[in-house]
Amino acid sequence: MTKISTHKHTQNQQPIDRQGMVFGLSGSAAGFESSAPAQWPALAKRAERQGFHSLWLNEEHFQTRQKRGGRHVLSPLVVAAAMAARTRTIRLGFSLLLLPLHQPIRLAEELASLDCLSRGRVDFGVSRGGSERYLQAFGVDNPAAREQFPRALQQVLDCWADRPLQMDGSAVDVQPKPVQKPHPPVYIGTYSEDLARWAGAAGHRLIIHGIQSAAHARDNLRWFVEAGGDPATVPFGRFTYVAESDAAAERELLPILPELLAKLRNVGQSQRAKGVIDMANLEPRLFIKHMVVAGSPATCRERIEALRESLGIRHFNLLPAFFGCLPPAGLQRSLNLFAEEVMPSLCGRPPETVVAAGSGRRI
Repeated sequence: MTKISTHKHTQNQQPIDRQGMVFGLSGSAAGFESSAPAQWPALAKRAERQGFHSLWLNEEHFQTRQKRGGRHVLSPLVVAAAMAARTRTIRLGFSLLLLPLHQPIRLAEELASLDCLSRGRVDFGVSRGGSERYLQAFGVDNPAAREQFPRALQQVLDCWADRPLQMDGSAVDVQPKPVQKPHPPVYIGTYSEDLARWAGAAGHRLIIHGIQSAAHARDNLRWFVEAGGDPATVPFGRFTYVAESDAAAERELLPILPELLAKLRNVGQSQRAKGVIDMANLEPRLFIKHMVVAGSPATCRERIEALRESLGIRHFNLLPAFFGCLPPAGLQRSLNLFAEEVMPSLCGRPPETVVAAGSGRRI
């Protein structure tokens, strides 16, 4: 196990509502990746009006678009800046940035710039990187990157401190500084026990991605909490689809799942991902049952409430586009139903507020 510092960081945590929940959208474009990229800022504005709390952008590389569709993959930092320009309140998170592929000082400058432009709406999600293909292509030595991750992350945070950064015996003042003090919240993405425990002990937050099996996600959260982390701060992700009925949800999902499940099999067969993805459930109907929050609005509410009560989570992230396999029209139907019939009761807000926000006005 890598020996890493467990120095507690003070985060600018907003008050946590222990009863109500917040909901985010996650994917390579916060769930909008099957739509044309030029539409993403407007879709972000619609999500804000519908009452979603946050948009989370994955860093991906070398993704091939299929002729019949699939997901667009753009630079998450550039996309977040475009979304920030069209929105006012929704938070902009990264799920995740791959720290070994970034120079820490440059990354600190870019994230602080985004925090200034968005008036303090950045959530800094980061990982030490798990894709051998990415690391090799960028010329990064994997063992060294894993060992250096805490130091690289600390360098980003040191850039944001109200004091000069010491470099080779000289002091440099890295600008700009983020609006959020002492810095944007840090979310650690990991599938390993050592890093989940480190995140809890160091005062960072954890983010759990939706491709993890239910058992592995629970273990990840348990490790974090046992080390001192607060489950209420954890964005907990699941593939999510809302339809008029449970039968309709299954009927509408089954045609899109073969492509998604093929992708997950490829990930699950890698040595690094062993145990993260439940290979036995990569059969369409089992996948819907065990890996997806899917069904009627009532069923989806019940599934999310069960997660809240059993795990203590207060932040639920939808993976609504199913890695770009769900066409844009189906995505919007599902999100509209979620915003109008699932989210209000779980957030503790009157339904008419959200219905008005998602009522189909042109954007």
